[in-house]
Amino acid sequence: MLIKISNLSVKYGTYEVLHSISLDVFEGQSICILGENSAGKSTLLKCICKLKKYMGTITYNNNIDIFYLPQDNILIDELSVKDNLKLFLKNFKSLKNSAVLEEFAIDTIFDKKVKNLSGGTKRKISLCIALMEKSDLMVLDEPFSSLDEKSRNLFLEKLKEKINLGNALIYTTHLKDTLDIATRKFYLKNGILEDGI
Repeated sequence: MLIKISNLSVKYGTYEVLHSISLDVFEGQSICILGENSAGKSTLLKCICKLKKYMGTITYNNNIDIFYLPQDNILIDELSVKDNLKLFLKNFKSLKNSAVLEEFAIDTIFDKKVKNLSGGTKRKISLCIALMEKSDLMVLDEPFSSLDEKSRNLFLEKLKEKINLGNALIYTTHLKDTLDIATRKFYLKNGILEDGI
Protein backbone atom coordinates (compact mmCIF):
# COMPACT_ATOMS: atom_id res chain seq x y z
CA MET A 1 0.00 0.00 0.00
CA LEU A 2 1.27 3.46 -0.90
CA ILE A 3 -1.20 5.63 1.00
CA LYS A 4 -3.93 5.06 3.56
CA ILE A 5 -6.42 7.93 4.04
CA SER A 6 -8.61 7.71 7.14
CA ASN A 7 -11.51 10.00 8.07
CA LEU A 8 -10.12 13.00 6.18
CA SER A 9 -12.18 16.18 6.54
CA VAL A 10 -11.63 19.78 5.47
CA LYS A 11 -13.59 22.85 6.52
CA TYR A 12 -13.67 26.37 5.11
CA GLY A 13 -15.09 28.26 8.05
CA THR A 14 -18.27 26.41 8.93
CA TYR A 15 -18.59 24.78 5.49
CA GLU A 16 -17.29 21.21 5.35
CA VAL A 17 -15.96 20.66 1.83
CA LEU A 18 -14.65 17.13 2.56
CA HIS A 19 -16.33 14.84 5.09
CA SER A 20 -14.71 11.77 6.65
CA ILE A 21 -13.06 10.43 3.49
CA SER A 22 -11.23 7.11 3.66
CA LEU A 23 -9.27 5.61 0.78
CA ASP A 24 -6.44 3.12 0.26
CA VAL A 25 -4.07 3.56 -2.70
CA PHE A 26 -2.03 0.61 -3.97
CA GLU A 27 0.78 0.18 -6.50
CA GLY A 28 -0.43 -0.16 -10.08
CA GLN A 29 -3.82 1.34 -9.25
CA SER A 30 -5.50 4.13 -11.22
CA ILE A 31 -8.12 6.13 -9.32
CA CYS A 32 -10.41 8.63 -11.01
CA ILE A 33 -12.28 11.21 -8.95
CA LEU A 34 -15.32 12.78 -10.58
CA GLY A 35 -17.52 15.57 -9.33
CA GLU A 36 -19.08 18.93 -10.07
CA ASN A 37 -17.07 22.15 -10.01
CA SER A 38 -16.22 23.24 -6.44
CA ALA A 39 -16.98 19.75 -5.12
CA GLY A 40 -13.59 19.59 -3.41
CA LYS A 41 -11.67 17.41 -5.88
CA SER A 42 -8.66 19.74 -6.03
CA THR A 43 -8.73 20.16 -2.26
CA LEU A 44 -8.53 16.38 -1.78
CA LEU A 45 -5.55 16.13 -4.14
CA LYS A 46 -3.77 18.93 -2.30
CA CYS A 47 -4.31 17.13 1.01
CA ILE A 48 -2.80 13.96 -0.45
CA CYS A 49 0.23 16.00 -1.56
CA LYS A 50 0.62 17.66 1.85
CA LEU A 51 -0.33 21.08 0.47
CA LYS A 52 -3.52 21.56 2.48
CA LYS A 53 -4.36 21.26 6.16
CA TYR A 54 -6.94 18.64 7.08
CA MET A 55 -8.44 16.68 9.95
CA GLY A 56 -7.96 12.91 9.99
CA THR A 57 -4.88 10.96 8.96
CA ILE A 58 -2.94 10.11 5.82
CA THR A 59 -0.32 7.39 6.26
CA TYR A 60 2.38 7.17 3.59
CA ASN A 61 4.60 4.26 2.61
CA ASN A 62 8.23 4.96 3.52
CA ASN A 63 10.09 7.08 0.96
CA ILE A 64 7.07 7.42 -1.31
CA ASP A 65 7.75 9.77 -4.24
CA ILE A 66 4.68 11.77 -5.35
CA PHE A 67 4.42 13.82 -8.54
CA TYR A 68 1.69 16.47 -8.39
CA LEU A 69 0.34 18.34 -11.41
CA PRO A 70 -2.19 21.05 -10.46
CA GLN A 71 -4.96 22.31 -12.70
CA ASP A 72 -3.15 25.60 -13.31
CA ASN A 73 -0.08 26.02 -15.49
CA ILE A 74 3.11 25.09 -13.60
CA LEU A 75 5.55 26.33 -16.24
CA ILE A 76 7.46 29.60 -16.00
CA ASP A 77 6.36 31.80 -18.89
CA GLU A 78 9.59 33.78 -19.24
CA LEU A 79 11.75 30.66 -19.63
CA SER A 80 12.18 28.54 -22.73
CA VAL A 81 10.64 25.09 -23.00
CA LYS A 82 14.07 23.49 -22.55
CA ASP A 83 14.84 25.55 -19.44
CA ASN A 84 11.48 24.61 -17.93
CA LEU A 85 12.20 20.93 -18.55
CA LYS A 86 15.62 21.29 -16.94
CA LEU A 87 14.00 22.99 -13.96
CA PHE A 88 11.27 20.41 -13.37
CA LEU A 89 13.06 17.18 -14.26
CA LYS A 90 15.43 15.78 -11.66
CA ASN A 91 17.39 14.03 -14.39
CA PHE A 92 17.38 16.57 -17.22
CA LYS A 93 19.92 14.48 -19.14
CA SER A 94 16.88 12.45 -20.15
CA LEU A 95 15.99 15.31 -22.53
CA LYS A 96 18.40 13.86 -25.06
CA ASN A 97 16.71 11.38 -27.39
CA SER A 98 13.58 11.29 -25.23
CA ALA A 99 10.91 9.21 -26.95
CA VAL A 100 8.19 10.99 -24.97
CA LEU A 101 9.29 14.47 -26.06
CA GLU A 102 9.65 13.29 -29.65
CA GLU A 103 6.21 11.66 -29.75
CA PHE A 104 4.56 14.90 -28.63
CA ALA A 105 6.89 17.03 -30.80
CA ILE A 106 8.13 18.94 -27.75
CA ASP A 107 11.72 18.49 -28.94
CA THR A 108 10.93 20.79 -31.89
CA ILE A 109 10.04 23.78 -29.66
CA PHE A 110 12.87 23.64 -27.08
CA ASP A 111 13.97 27.22 -27.74
CA LYS A 112 10.51 28.82 -27.67
CA LYS A 113 9.44 30.81 -24.63
CA VAL A 114 6.51 29.26 -22.79
CA LYS A 115 4.58 32.56 -22.82
CA ASN A 116 4.27 32.27 -26.62
CA LEU A 117 2.69 28.81 -26.52
CA SER A 118 -0.97 27.81 -26.52
CA GLY A 119 -2.66 26.42 -23.41
CA GLY A 120 -2.79 22.97 -25.01
CA THR A 121 0.94 22.95 -25.74
CA LYS A 122 1.74 24.07 -22.19
CA ARG A 123 -0.37 21.20 -20.89
CA LYS A 124 1.45 18.74 -23.14
CA ILE A 125 4.81 19.87 -21.75
CA SER A 126 3.54 19.51 -18.17
CA LEU A 127 2.23 16.01 -18.88
CA CYS A 128 5.51 15.03 -20.53
CA ILE A 129 7.21 16.03 -17.27
CA ALA A 130 4.76 13.81 -15.37
CA LEU A 131 5.54 10.87 -17.67
CA MET A 132 9.31 11.35 -17.58
CA GLU A 133 9.74 12.05 -13.88
CA LYS A 134 10.20 8.99 -11.67
CA SER A 135 7.49 8.67 -9.02
CA ASP A 136 5.50 6.06 -7.13
CA LEU A 137 2.28 8.04 -7.34
CA MET A 138 1.11 10.59 -9.92
CA VAL A 139 -1.54 13.02 -8.68
CA LEU A 140 -2.98 14.87 -11.67
CA ASP A 141 -5.70 17.53 -11.46
CA GLU A 142 -7.72 17.74 -14.72
CA PRO A 143 -4.65 16.63 -16.70
CA PHE A 144 -6.42 16.38 -20.05
CA SER A 145 -7.97 19.85 -20.16
CA SER A 146 -6.96 21.89 -23.24
CA LEU A 147 -5.69 18.81 -25.09
CA ASP A 148 -6.90 17.79 -28.53
CA GLU A 149 -8.28 14.26 -28.93
CA LYS A 150 -5.13 12.85 -30.56
CA SER A 151 -2.84 14.14 -27.80
CA ARG A 152 -5.30 13.02 -25.12
CA ASN A 153 -5.41 9.47 -26.47
CA LEU A 154 -1.61 9.31 -26.70
CA PHE A 155 -1.21 10.50 -23.12
CA LEU A 156 -3.77 7.93 -21.96
CA GLU A 157 -1.70 5.19 -23.61
CA LYS A 158 1.49 6.45 -21.96
CA LEU A 159 -0.19 6.64 -18.55
CA LYS A 160 -1.44 3.06 -18.98
CA GLU A 161 2.14 1.97 -19.60
CA LYS A 162 3.31 3.60 -16.35
CA ILE A 163 0.43 2.04 -14.41
CA ASN A 164 1.27 -1.39 -15.85
CA LEU A 165 4.83 -0.91 -14.55
CA GLY A 166 3.49 -0.41 -11.01
CA ASN A 167 2.99 3.35 -10.81
CA ALA A 168 -0.18 4.52 -9.10
CA LEU A 169 -2.35 7.34 -10.44
CA ILE A 170 -5.00 9.57 -8.89
CA TYR A 171 -6.64 12.00 -11.29
CA THR A 172 -9.67 14.20 -11.66
CA THR A 173 -11.51 14.68 -14.93
CA HIS A 174 -14.77 15.78 -16.50
CA LEU A 175 -14.06 13.96 -19.79
CA LYS A 176 -15.84 10.62 -20.16
CA ASP A 177 -13.34 9.29 -22.71
CA THR A 178 -10.56 9.43 -20.11
CA LEU A 179 -12.26 7.05 -17.67
CA ASP A 180 -11.06 3.81 -19.28
CA ILE A 181 -7.64 3.87 -17.59
CA ALA A 182 -9.24 4.01 -14.14
CA THR A 183 -9.29 0.78 -12.14
CA ARG A 184 -11.49 2.52 -9.55
CA LYS A 185 -13.90 5.44 -10.00
CA PHE A 186 -15.30 7.70 -7.30
CA TYR A 187 -17.78 10.57 -7.27
CA LEU A 188 -17.28 13.42 -4.82
CA LYS A 189 -20.56 15.01 -3.80
CA ASN A 190 -21.51 17.03 -0.73
CA GLY A 191 -18.10 16.28 0.74
CA ILE A 192 -18.58 12.51 0.55
CA LEU A 193 -16.55 10.20 -1.72
CA GLU A 194 -18.88 7.64 -3.26
CA ASP A 195 -17.37 4.41 -4.63
CA GLY A 196 -18.30 2.35 -7.67
CA ILE A 197 -19.49 4.99 -10.10
